[in-house]
Order: sequence, then C-alpha cells, then structure tokens
Amino acid sequence: MNISVVGTRSVTLPAECVVVTLTVGFMGPDRDKVVADTAEVAEQVRAKLDEVTADDGGSDAKLTSLRTWTTIPYDDQGQPNTPQHVAQVRGSVRISDLSRVGPFLGELATKEGAQVGHLDWRLFDETLARLQPEVLAGAFGDALERAEWIAGAAGRANPVVESIEDNGTPSFAMARGKSAFMADSAPSFDLDPEDVEVSATLSVKFSTD
Repeated sequence: MNISVVGTRSVTLPAECVVVTLTVGFMGPDRDKVVADTAEVAEQVRAKLDEVTADDGGSDAKLTSLRTWTTIPYDDQGQPNTPQHVAQVRGSVRISDLSRVGPFLGELATKEGAQVGHLDWRLFDETLARLQPEVLAGAFGDALERAEWIAGAAGRANPVVESIEDNGTPSFAMARGKSAFMADSAPSFDLDPEDVEVSATLSVKFSTD
C-alpha cells in the first residue's frame, strides 16, 4: 500500500533585524530645482544611513542613482497642463540594532521628500541557517507520524519512504507599530514588531508492508 502525506513544522522567534526601504523625491515644473532638491535631501539621508549603520548597528546601506522623468497632466477637458518633472532616489538599509530603528524613522519623517516604503522584519542569516535543518526534520517527523497513523488504521505497518518533495522553507514577518510625537523634537516611533516564523513543508510518499 502507498501512502502520500504532507508534513509541516514551524518555529517562531522575535525579529533580530529589519530591512527598511525608502524613497527620496520631488516633483514640480522647474526641472533644475526638482533635481537639486532631491540631490540635497538624498545626501542628508545618506548621512543618516551612515549613522544608523555605524559600529555594526546595520549594513547594506544603499542609494540608487538619481532618476528623472517628465509627466504631462491633463485637465477635465483633456487639455495638457504644465509638464511636471520628477526626480527620485531609492534606498534601503538593514538595521541590526533594533533600538536604532525608531530614531532613524523619526529623523526621516522630518525630511521633506523622504518617505519610508516598507519594514521587512527578519532573522539573522546565521539564525536561519541553524533553524532550517530543525524545521525540515520536524516536518519529516510530522509526515512520518501521519503515515504511521494511516497505516495503522488500514491494518498495515512499517512505512518506508519512497520519495520526498521539499515545498520550500519560507520565512515571513508582519510589523505592527505606533508612532508617538514629542514636542520640539523629531517624531519618535515606538515599534512593536511581530515575530518571524520559519516553516517547512514536505510532501512524502511511503510504502507499507
């Protein structure tokens, strides 16, 4: 008799680091001013990236080259309005010292033209490498246990593995947070990141006596 089962296992840990994506950009009818304003704020953001990654507090700080393009808006009658020029720089940084995340986001919030795109909460690569064998072994154990239950119900015994299909070990996290503003200072963000879940799913086929 052949038995096909799916085994799963997940492990949940607090986030150890976060990847912040951001953009810097302006739009307006004066191309030279739009470009100059974007370049100025981008340099200010670059300085903040250097600060947040200092002393091993983070890594992988990146800013793209400045990009420009032009759009032509139309009014309700379909007539073209003044062309609008856009300049934009995209960036990202991985912050390992989570105590620096709130102040960093607060500083960005004070800079016109800077906008935070996404917070991607993660585990360190070393932690993921340690967890993946554990969750894979747990997923196989779950599959074997299911196969033994099914074999027993059918009056069979001793399931033997015929094939294993690894359906991947995704990790994901969601962040929830709140922002608090203090007078005469930059906004301060009190972040409450949710845990990161690492999971494995295996499709296993067994044969029995």
